Amino acid sequence: MAMMLQLIFVLSTLISVTVSIDVFGHFGISVELDIQHPVPEFHDLFWVFNRAYNVLKYSKKHKESTFYSHYKGRVEFNVETYRLTLKNLQKTDSGLYEAKASGNKVRVVAEYRLSVLDPVEAPVLTYQLNRDTYIITLTCRGHDISIHSSCSIETCEEKEVTSPGGIALSLSVKSSTVICNHSNLVSWKTDILELKELKGLCADKGAHARSNTNTSRYLNPFFAFIVKFISMGLIDQYLICS
Repeated sequence: MAMMLQLIFVLSTLISVTVSIDVFGHFGISVELDIQHPVPEFHDLFWVFNRAYNVLKYSKKHKESTFYSHYKGRVEFNVETYRLTLKNLQKTDSGLYEAKASGNKVRVVAEYRLSVLDPVEAPVLTYQLNRDTYIITLTCRGHDISIHSSCSIETCEEKEVTSPGGIALSLSVKSSTVICNHSNLVSWKTDILELKELKGLCADKGAHARSNTNTSRYLNPFFAFIVKFISMGLIDQYLICS
């Protein structure tokens, strides 16, 4: 039993040291990397990129931080918590970051896998209205993907698609608003359409088309959550032409 407990302890220690945490950021912002494990007694603490390039060295004895050339002016270091802040992220900053405490032994006390992504482009929401059938065809486009949905007199269909790269496009309806949402792991943009705009078209003849590209805006994380929540629920009914 004692041997089994020792084995479990050793395995849990190895796992806690070697497992990295995925972090995502977009071009130009800052990210903070904190220490994950208790820091043992050490002489120097290093933050290392891709196990080959030193970002900085902190000397505990002299309480002095040395920033290496590529990162000068782009990193901050907290001498109390040993937190590393990377500023003005570039695509080349993507990779593995480790904090190593060097004393009698070298211990890895933090490990992160950083991915720097581009913000998504503004989506485009368009529609076509057929007066004879009162069927509206909605199209939500973003990046290289698109969603098509049809609205009858009373209902509109919500849809969502996600690409292998983690780019999501969703079309949802809330009360009298159609929301075309384009997002990835680091940013959100949206285009919206008020269905009341279609009221004035009901008296016109033939089919009509409209493209709205000026209402796109960044969504804060809370609103993005609401859009996601809406897309999972039932579709609200809305009488387009009464």
